[in-house]
Amino acid sequence: MSHIFISYSRKDLAIAEKIIDALAKDDLVPWVDWKSIPKGETFEIEIQQGIEKAEIFLFLVSPDSVQSGWCNKEVAHAVKNGKRILPIVIRDADLKSIHPEISNRNWIFCRDGQDDFNKAIEETRNTIYTDYEWLKYHTELQVKSLKWEQKKDNSRLLRGKELREAEQQLAEIGAQEDPQPTKIQREYILASQKEEVRARRQVSIGLAFGLVIVAALAIFSWTQRNTAVTEANSRATAESNAVAEANARATAQANAEEQANIALARQLAAQAQSIFLSGNSKQQTAILLAIPSMSLFPNVEAAQTLQNNILAKPITRFTQEGGVFSVVFSPDGKFVVSAGCDDDPGSRFCSKGTIHVWEVSTGKEITRMENSGAVSSISFSPDGRYVISGSSDGEACVWESDTGKEMACMFHSFEAVNSVAFSHNSKYVVSGSWDGSARVWEAATGREISLLTYGYGFRGVTSVAFSPDDKYVVSGISDGTVQVWETASGREIARMTHDAGVSSVAFSPDGKYVVSGSRDNTARVWDVATGKEIARMTYDNIVELVVFSPDGKYVVSGSDDNTARVWEAATGKEIVRMTHDDYVNSVAFSPDGKYVASGSDDNTARIWEATTGKEIARMTHDDRVTSVAFSPDGKYVVSGSLDGIIRLWEATANKQKTLMIHENQVNVVAFNFDGKYMVSGSDDNTARVWEAATGKEIARMTHDDHVTSVAFSPDGKYVVSGSWDNTARVWDATTGKEIARMIYDQYVSSVAFSPDGKSVVSGSLDNTVRVWEAATGKEIVRMTHDEIDPSTHDDEVFSVAFSPSGKFVASGSTDNTARVWDAATGREIARMTHDAGVSSVAFSPDGKYVVSGSGDNTARVWEASTGKEIARITHDAGVTNVAFSPDGKYVVWSSEDNIAHIGGATTGNEIIRMTQDDFVSYIAFSPDGKYVVSGSKNGTTRVWVYHPEDLISEACSRVTRNLTRTEWTQYIGDALPYQATCPNLPIELEITITPTP
Repeated sequence: MSHIFISYSRKDLAIAEKIIDALAKDDLVPWVDWKSIPKGETFEIEIQQGIEKAEIFLFLVSPDSVQSGWCNKEVAHAVKNGKRILPIVIRDADLKSIHPEISNRNWIFCRDGQDDFNKAIEETRNTIYTDYEWLKYHTELQVKSLKWEQKKDNSRLLRGKELREAEQQLAEIGAQEDPQPTKIQREYILASQKEEVRARRQVSIGLAFGLVIVAALAIFSWTQRNTAVTEANSRATAESNAVAEANARATAQANAEEQANIALARQLAAQAQSIFLSGNSKQQTAILLAIPSMSLFPNVEAAQTLQNNILAKPITRFTQEGGVFSVVFSPDGKFVVSAGCDDDPGSRFCSKGTIHVWEVSTGKEITRMENSGAVSSISFSPDGRYVISGSSDGEACVWESDTGKEMACMFHSFEAVNSVAFSHNSKYVVSGSWDGSARVWEAATGREISLLTYGYGFRGVTSVAFSPDDKYVVSGISDGTVQVWETASGREIARMTHDAGVSSVAFSPDGKYVVSGSRDNTARVWDVATGKEIARMTYDNIVELVVFSPDGKYVVSGSDDNTARVWEAATGKEIVRMTHDDYVNSVAFSPDGKYVASGSDDNTARIWEATTGKEIARMTHDDRVTSVAFSPDGKYVVSGSLDGIIRLWEATANKQKTLMIHENQVNVVAFNFDGKYMVSGSDDNTARVWEAATGKEIARMTHDDHVTSVAFSPDGKYVVSGSWDNTARVWDATTGKEIARMIYDQYVSSVAFSPDGKSVVSGSLDNTVRVWEAATGKEIVRMTHDEIDPSTHDDEVFSVAFSPSGKFVASGSTDNTARVWDAATGREIARMTHDAGVSSVAFSPDGKYVVSGSGDNTARVWEASTGKEIARITHDAGVTNVAFSPDGKYVVWSSEDNIAHIGGATTGNEIIRMTQDDFVSYIAFSPDGKYVVSGSKNGTTRVWVYHPEDLISEACSRVTRNLTRTEWTQYIGDALPYQATCPNLPIELEITITPTP
């Protein structure tokens, strides 16, 4: 049997032979297709068998091998058979072209003239001989499994010692071993186990029959009877042992399957993260890989991909029969109009252009208008009553938006109408055509008001727009001219010139300026009155579209250099650059100017922060995105694509449920008992009560210094707050009225209500923990030093909490301890020691445990009655806050690295991470345990989804499709049968080709 299969391109034959000769010196026998296929044998079958029998799969990476269909087939077969795959780079290749099973593995570099050949061969040998006995056994088992699979011949199944060895091998394989057991190997061993159990049962039945005979003979011989009974008991014991062994093997099989699921989950999570972190247009694929990873085995990597994804949530979809070229919202946002070609979106010629009006709330088609040519430009009238369309058949037509009735048409010879627009008073329309003319006409009648002719064929009008006061029209022309002219008379006001054709023009909101984008790779701002150039922005390719921001200060432009850019209109200074993976066809500002939408040939539409260029949301289609637009209220974005789908999306992809903002750092947040309200404390000296669902402020309470701690009373009627003004105060939660005040000699760092609401516990930088009467502020007990039980902290107290029974209090201090006290007497019950100051403490819901967070980079779970450590969570930074989930299964902690974490309460295993833009100052669970709320130094309070099933559900509500069969084969292979990642979406049908008789 050959040890190695070598996959290579024929163009790399010389280096392949050199590597083979070097490995052969170490008795490593290669399988190569030029000398290992017997004459007359089927080529592909022999290659597959060569891979199956090899113990390691060597892939020589080069530009030719990664593009080779044969080589990729060989890789796929090696993956299917669970081979250890070792890529050797002999020539640098394009990473995007490399098969993911090759790109995801560690490479050995053996490039001629760049790398040490002998070192590369040595690395190869070391990799081959790593866990070599398992490698040999894996190959042997795979060959046996495949032979059994061909005919399902039970005579080929494992028995006795062979079966025990296989079970032992699989039981000892860890999740990180390479290679992992294959699906067919597991099926083979399971079938062997079932066959052995069946055989044992048959033997048992035969033995039972023998017992009947023995029993009959026992009539004649008492001694023989006793012997038979003894033998029967022995056989029964043997059968019982056999069943026990079978159960043990079944358990081992279940464990093996669980380990396989864990390994697959980690593989999918790694693939998902790799795609996600690349930032390319395939983010939806990353999410579709993270979902099954999270389903198979919840893990941090998959959770991070789901938690941090920026896919916008699709609200409604409208489907045309062909490609969509343009989409626009009605002025009131209730309708969307789309235009395109319904018969052949991929052709330059179209015999059936259509305009559709859709109801946003229902997705219902309101009306449809048809043209004899593709419709590329559309616009709603400002009053929403009409739609104007420009088509390739040379017509510009006005239609009633609710009925589709044609009101008027203007014919521009037989050349395409490229651009149409309504005047702001809805009375007039302007159209520009490849026939070399721009025309203003009366919307209701089609009567021509003015005409500008530039010259047929060579000076087509590509873009037109009205000034805000409708007095002027600007035209962009294919010869590079930008012309401003009087609406009523056609008289020229100003003329500006680019060095190549103009693709887009627009007026500024005040009408003083015009912006133009051109094929000369520039966008320019011009003074309308003088025609003087004000600013210029230079690109690396054609500028397709330009738009002013609502306030006129900025311009956004989209270019064939794959970027959308925001720049200062007055200076041409670039503010931000947003990058797609292909041409940018469409751009738009949100109504408030805060965001930019862009559509691209990379099949995505994206939302960006206009001032930072940060990507906020992403919308994915199955073909090029041709047009994007914001709704008038800015809540939604509509996108049109050549895939024939118009989609309505939420304008942001934020999975945070609400956002509440203080004027300074948020130090602490807490929910009331039913989760409807939240209270937060801030360095802006206020504590505020908010409606959790909406973020609406209900009440505001003001201290004289920073508010460091807040809590609701159990009935939600009151709030207690602690402050650097040396006071703790009780307030009415609905009015903000002060009820009671407790005064210290130092800052109050932490406060909490007792479960019955009658008492308040507080911790201070004066080293004390005190319990007070909530209604009056009267001190009840102070945890102080005495002769019998020295129980004061030796340093500042930063956190306090009541136990669920109200009998005990926990506290954390900079003296490196967390302590449990008797709430009535102040007696110390237990002491827990960290290696640095303790910043936060909390009781579990049943009161049995305490969790503490410390500057020693750990969160620890302790037994409350004894102080015994139960679990430890180690972090890379100091732990600032901790809390138990309401069911006690999880612990949430925040750290100084701007990340909030969730892990198992008894295991300490991290399962979720939530990243904020600044230091996380406080963290807590919602009362129902469904959400986590966090407060940040930058003044924001955020609410997050964290349960694996909720993360999956949330992600499935944002993707628009399942994995295709090709993607499934590429990333998952036969580890699982092809199925819906998201059950709410259809899967790709299997195409079966039936031969024609």
